[in-house]
Amino acid sequence: MLFGLFALAIPVIVHLFNFRRHKIVYFSNTATLKTIEQENAKTKKLKYVIVMIMRMLFIAGLVLAFAHPYKNEQRLLTDDAGNLVAVYIDNSMSMQSQSSEITLIEDARSSARTLVNKISPSQRFVLLTNSREIENEYPMNRDEMLMSIDGMRTEAGPMAFNALYENLQMIMRRNGFKTASLFVLSDFQENMMNLDGIVADSAIQIVALPLTSDFQQNVYVDTVWLSSPILQAGLTNEGNVKIVNESDKEIKGFPVNFDIDNHAVAFTTVDVPANGKTETKMQFVLDEAGQKTAKVAINDFPITFDDSYNLVLNVRPVIKVVELTDNGKTTVETHRNAARTLFSNDSLFEYKSIAANRIDQQYLDDCQMVIVNDKSSLNETLWQSILDFAKDGGSVVVFPSENDITNDDTLNVSLLAEQHPFFDDVFVKIPDNADFPKVFKHNSDRNALGNSLTLIGLQNGDPFLTMSKVGNGNVFSFSTRLDNQWTDFADNSLFVPIMMKMAMLGSGVERLSYTIGEDKELTINSLKAFDEGGARIKGTDGAFEVIPMVEMSDNHTVVRVYDQISNAGFYDICNGNDVVRKSAWNDSRLESKMNFKSQDEIDKMLKDKGLNVVAVLKSETHSADVMNAVLHRSMLWKSFILLSLLAMLSEILILRFWK
Repeated sequence: MLFGLFALAIPVIVHLFNFRRHKIVYFSNTATLKTIEQENAKTKKLKYVIVMIMRMLFIAGLVLAFAHPYKNEQRLLTDDAGNLVAVYIDNSMSMQSQSSEITLIEDARSSARTLVNKISPSQRFVLLTNSREIENEYPMNRDEMLMSIDGMRTEAGPMAFNALYENLQMIMRRNGFKTASLFVLSDFQENMMNLDGIVADSAIQIVALPLTSDFQQNVYVDTVWLSSPILQAGLTNEGNVKIVNESDKEIKGFPVNFDIDNHAVAFTTVDVPANGKTETKMQFVLDEAGQKTAKVAINDFPITFDDSYNLVLNVRPVIKVVELTDNGKTTVETHRNAARTLFSNDSLFEYKSIAANRIDQQYLDDCQMVIVNDKSSLNETLWQSILDFAKDGGSVVVFPSENDITNDDTLNVSLLAEQHPFFDDVFVKIPDNADFPKVFKHNSDRNALGNSLTLIGLQNGDPFLTMSKVGNGNVFSFSTRLDNQWTDFADNSLFVPIMMKMAMLGSGVERLSYTIGEDKELTINSLKAFDEGGARIKGTDGAFEVIPMVEMSDNHTVVRVYDQISNAGFYDICNGNDVVRKSAWNDSRLESKMNFKSQDEIDKMLKDKGLNVVAVLKSETHSADVMNAVLHRSMLWKSFILLSLLAMLSEILILRFWK
């Protein structure tokens, strides 16, 4: 294009050889005309020279603009055979939002196609997405790259920029590339711009193209939790729902629906302040035991991926309680009767009393609560098995032996840790004159497990009931026995709710839901959940099935899902065709926040980390329109177009007003 500078000779020739035809005008006296010519010759010559320069600037500006000038430090390496071209397309859920005509993900895909078609066919390409498809991260030719772009998944969890950059560095090392050009097509949400721990590499050139949505507002279901984590059939429970409004307008009377197994069970409306959040409660009743799929949903447009929140509600058919006796040693009968009377008369529980030396390990693994009357009567192996039972989520309740008396003063219970979550659904309100238990004999020693918390204390500061977290479960230790010679606790109103709460905690509080891209595994408290090679994850719609990695550890089975689950919904964890557990998965709510980095912020953040940033472009409508400029290394051509226009304007003004 620079050969076009020879056209600069045209205005010079025009000015040197004026081919205009002259008209002769006769004057009676030429003296006056001669005086005028003498006075204006220099001014007229200067005017013609300036006009000639403006015309030359006009031509030169056009030629240089079409030559696509660039700064040396902004030179892209897309013409170098040894360079790797990496195209990152952000396929997170926020990219489902629309620009003026199409979704951001389709805009990015169109731009990527344009980019690849404009680059030299000798280049090697990789396609980077949040889905991390391994087959797309090996060097491809142009045709293979275009096929990968067309076939890429359009929905995935979020990915931070530091993870993207590190992934490209690994690909370069693995395939022996010394340099790479990274094109980043994303909406650049704030959560995406995590640059922690990034190690800058000058061999990686970065061109960032922020895509902008026309809809910068969103209303979504942030999270759902239960007022009581223990669900019982036939009893009312409450679901707590948090709704977030990411817009500048207050919303009134916004409808919220609660479905269980595709049947509506609750409905409410909420008011959500502008750029704020609100919480509401929705009551429901489960009529029978088992696992139920549930969904809380709203209706918001155009961003819809976060309008529902999936969860699984699990009601155990029965809670198994086993009480270990002291192997034939003398035991006060009322001690056993208190627990037996409580649990054996309730259909929710299955109570069994077994001598400690006759306990079956398999039966122990199937229980939810173990009552130990006398820890000193247990051998070391059995006690370790009981601790392992607690680690897997069970509740262990320990009472002292008859010989463990260290204090025989009569004391009252005077301290309850009411703010501890253990008591959240035990009391509605404790009256000021509450009748607390009396203790006649107790053991003043604290729980030998350590890290114990006093839930209930005595007047003298000694603990009455302590709680120690062991793995996923708890060990509860009483400082007194249950018979009437030690305490009247078994006859007190505190006895039933506290003992039941400990049993229900041991029944296992399974997670309501999992988050795509964040949660990588599920834990099942059984070593026999799967036959060899029988583990499967199946979508409830029948369109999805994968074989997960399964590991056995500490009496439970870990199912590793990694990034195999990419769509929100319900999935069955199966042993062959038998469902072991249902699971609910939701998209990350990080994608729901309408906070995006601007062009200047992106440029500053990347350069502050020492990254080799060639350009951060501003996309207008369709990003494919600016790809030619990207490949020609610079936007300096715009400056030369502006120079040409200014030269033309100056010429017009000079000829019009310079008389």
